[in-house]
Amino acid sequence: MNLSQLTSQFLALMNRTDLTANTALASTFINQAILRLQREIRLPFMEKIIRYPVPNTYDTTLGLAIPSDLLELIDINVDSNGNGIFDYPLQRVSLKHAMINSEASDIPLVYARRGGYWVIGPAPAVGSVIEIVYYAEFAPLINPTDTNTIANIAWDAVVYAALPAACDYYNDDRGPQFEKRYQQIVAGLQAMGDEDELTADAAVRPALIFDNDISQYDGVW
Repeated sequence: MNLSQLTSQFLALMNRTDLTANTALASTFINQAILRLQREIRLPFMEKIIRYPVPNTYDTTLGLAIPSDLLELIDINVDSNGNGIFDYPLQRVSLKHAMINSEASDIPLVYARRGGYWVIGPAPAVGSVIEIVYYAEFAPLINPTDTNTIANIAWDAVVYAALPAACDYYNDDRGPQFEKRYQQIVAGLQAMGDEDELTADAAVRPALIFDNDISQYDGVW
């Protein structure tokens, strides 16, 4: 569903004459719902991969820029030879440990977060490829025709997350009823996601892969 369709569903369920004509406020509740969902769920369709070849401008003192849409890191992997074969995931260590290791150039083994960057050690070689696997934020819905992954897969979760927020705003006593339904929907989604992760034939890589994502990393190495 797009934003306009979500808003229509939301307004029909709220059924308040003092809200029906206020589509801007309704859109606010929808986007608040999306923010809540991305805090509370971790599902396979939220996973994203970015791969980026290490350029000769890589700055070991800064490291790897963290994607702006990152919610939670899953893995950092490195193709140290540029041959399409990724080594084992890097191990998270203390910042001091990572910074000491980053002074050497070899196959990367560890990382640590510092501000908006991950310090990687040893420093990756030019031409090797860094792969970041992470849970990504959902795109905001701004225009009526805008949609995103959660709106397409679980529109009811978005709508029923928006309803309690609106009830709080209006001091509407239907809030607990809507919240109960929201929790049921989220529990079902998470159960499906957990089952997918545990099945033997589950996908081992996220569906969203962004090779050479210049928009994320251009000029920040």
